[in-house]
Amino acid sequence: MLPARGAQGGRFHTAPPPGPARGFSLVEALIGLAILGILLAFTVPLLAETVARERLLAASLESAVQFRGLRQRAVSEGCSLGLRFVASGSSWSYTLYRDGNSNGIRTADILSGRDRRVEGPDDPATRFEGIRIGLPEAPIPQIPPGAGVIPAPGDPVKFGNTDLVSFSPSGSVSGGTLYLTDGTRVAAVVVYGPTGRIRLHHYDSRNGWRGGI
Repeated sequence: MLPARGAQGGRFHTAPPPGPARGFSLVEALIGLAILGILLAFTVPLLAETVARERLLAASLESAVQFRGLRQRAVSEGCSLGLRFVASGSSWSYTLYRDGNSNGIRTADILSGRDRRVEGPDDPATRFEGIRIGLPEAPIPQIPPGAGVIPAPGDPVKFGNTDLVSFSPSGSVSGGTLYLTDGTRVAAVVVYGPTGRIRLHHYDSRNGWRGGI
């Protein structure tokens, strides 16, 4: 009897017997999990720190942009505008007011209703998780060339004797500093009154104060 031929005119070919399946042993899997755990132990804290730092930067940038925008708005509209900051427990909010009697933004006029509310109240913490207007409990050095530590850390809105930042039709702005924190790091929005210039500074315990835009 002739041997059977395959479809291509040759003999049928038998495949070699399969070898044993190659997989991961339990020891190899445990080693892989250990390496992954080590990588996560280093990566997760660094990622969390980066996110917190970027949130603080974004919140301070928002405040600086808001100040600059209100200065331009006061000039273009020919009317004084002002932000009044109010503390409620450990958090702070702010509200925008418009001058109603041509004598600038004043606390007494706000309380009497002569300076009218335009927007607010608002709070950066509603948009930037973990960020608040404030200072950490630990003493923070003053921004160079200042010496010593920032006084009265319970009051992070340091614009003279009031918690008002006013913007006049002439382009001048209340001089002072607004502080924001994530509990350890600090951002400072510094306003130079007569010129209306605004500058950002950022602080952490490793690098101290660094100037920004």
